[in-house]
Amino acid sequence: MRSAKGAPTDKRRSVGVAVGVALLLALLVVGLSFANAISAGRVAENARTLHWANATSGTTTALRLAMAQASTFVELASTGQASPQDVAFALDQARTARDELAGLETAGVNTVSHPFVEHLLGAADEFLVALEAGDHGIAESLFINEFEPGYVDLAESLAAEQADIQAQIDANTDGAARASDFVRFFLLFAIPASAVVVYRYLAKRAMKEWQVVAEVELEAERAVGRAKDEFIAGLSHELRTPLTSIYGFAEVLSEGGNDPENTREIAAIIANESSELTRMVDDLLMAARIESTGIDITLAPTKVSEVVDSAAAPFRKAGMSLDITGLDVTVDTDAPRLRHVLVNLLSNAAQHGGSKAGVEYSTDEHSVAIEVWDTGAGVPEDQMESLFSRFKHDGEQSLLTGSLGMGLAVASRLVTMLGGKLSYQRYVGRTYFTVRLPVSELAALPEPETQTVAEVIRALSA
Repeated sequence: MRSAKGAPTDKRRSVGVAVGVALLLALLVVGLSFANAISAGRVAENARTLHWANATSGTTTALRLAMAQASTFVELASTGQASPQDVAFALDQARTARDELAGLETAGVNTVSHPFVEHLLGAADEFLVALEAGDHGIAESLFINEFEPGYVDLAESLAAEQADIQAQIDANTDGAARASDFVRFFLLFAIPASAVVVYRYLAKRAMKEWQVVAEVELEAERAVGRAKDEFIAGLSHELRTPLTSIYGFAEVLSEGGNDPENTREIAAIIANESSELTRMVDDLLMAARIESTGIDITLAPTKVSEVVDSAAAPFRKAGMSLDITGLDVTVDTDAPRLRHVLVNLLSNAAQHGGSKAGVEYSTDEHSVAIEVWDTGAGVPEDQMESLFSRFKHDGEQSLLTGSLGMGLAVASRLVTMLGGKLSYQRYVGRTYFTVRLPVSELAALPEPETQTVAEVIRALSA
């Protein structure tokens, strides 16, 4: 009788134990799943913090460059080498970079680098106030004694923080992976194999998505940093070349003892290098305006010959022999912008062309063609597709001139804004860059010339 009464009790006890074990397993699975979710959330939070650190690092570098540029333009303006508009634009760029850093400082991400950001913003504000007040000496002192040390401290703090966050991301990712493995192990005993397979698929997919998102964000930040570093390095190299020549020859003149002929030659070299430096700065400012606020185009009837002569004048003064031919024609265009285009093309011919160069312009019924030619080696075939690409720089080619430089990219964009097209051709040992613009309706069109020189040579050689 005892055994008969105990059977239901043992059965209930077994059921209770089974239910208890099931609940324990369920709680364990839920707990492990919750831990997995927490680990994934930590990975996301760390990725967000790392994104902030990378963005702050890049913005800080941009602010440093913008402040140095503003200081340079204020100093150039004091000697008449930069206009008030250029100074205002440079100061505006510095203020914009400062505001971007301030936005990151208040973005809601609290890290150990925040005090360094606050200190750097304070130094930047004092620098800009002094620069806008015209106290260039005070501004330079603030830049060297306040901003630069703060920049170094912030850079070191961000670097250490990035390394620490990356280590946390790796640790959390490993922890989440171990938790996922643990969950899968217990699920094998709790639910049918089909449910285990589904969970395994979903768990792996979730982890891969987190990893892909984090890797994409990190790689994007790395790419931005590399691009900025390469651009700044190339820009420094390009600007240093004419500055070195100007400084060196100026020292020679300051030492005295030069005969008048030698002095004239040195002065001509300094003027030539200064003109090239001015062209580089003009390209930088033009590129920045095109990409940010845009530029105004004012069309008016313009004689092509006057624009060509104006663009060629500084090169002729520098000793460059130019063969200029063509029948005059009037076009509806923006003369300063067209001159900027021709200066860039002539500078390209002077830097990379052969022993001869020139400008030829002609017209037909609908358009006028201005051809800048030289007898150089031309553009390599592997660079043809990227000839007019925006500001491309591979670390080896020249940044502001040449086949992959900013000069041709700016020229192409300006010609497009003028309603025309810039093209490249190579015929019979000559390189031609052709600017083709629509002819003014008021122009007195000459009868004989109907083809460009390059088109005539191509027809004869066909």
